[in-house]
Amino acid sequence: MKTRVVRSTIVAILMLGLAIPGVASAGFFNWGCKYQGTWFGVVSEDIPALAGWMVTVEGGSYFYGTNNLESTFPAFDPRLPNPMAPGTFVFEDAVALSTMRGNWMRTGFNTFIYTTTGFGLDANGVPLYVAQLNGNITLSEDCQRDVITGTLKVFVPASMKNPFVGSPDPDLPLITLPPMHAIRAFINLP
Repeated sequence: MKTRVVRSTIVAILMLGLAIPGVASAGFFNWGCKYQGTWFGVVSEDIPALAGWMVTVEGGSYFYGTNNLESTFPAFDPRLPNPMAPGTFVFEDAVALSTMRGNWMRTGFNTFIYTTTGFGLDANGVPLYVAQLNGNITLSEDCQRDVITGTLKVFVPASMKNPFVGSPDPDLPLITLPPMHAIRAFINLP
């Protein structure tokens, strides 16, 4: 009798073990879109013209990974427009923004949070400030478009502030970026 109970329990465990991969592959554990890939910024959801920035998203998991944000001058002015004094800039000598590197994490079905950090550079490549961008990402149902929101925090002087343990400079405004749109890069075979 005891042997029969043990055998039945082992058979039940084995059957359950074999059934779980079948359920998972049938789509019952759908985690949403895979975020990894290369994304190009576009003018808007309706205007797919490139906006001058791109993000490479990596990660060995559906739930977290790293990202590299590259931006060109038209997309993001490294002088940082001053929202407190329109028409002026916070860093007149800034000529470039380094590649911003950071992390992302899934928060829901097709939603994510992210943080990227980089440097505002002068003409000699010397950091004038540390920029940290934090925000939210929402992917479309077809997994080919996303909407990104974010707030830019500035830390100065660049050589003395650590954005991972310090606070942004209280004299500089937080810059809330308008929603940005991106499309997923894909292989275009002839």
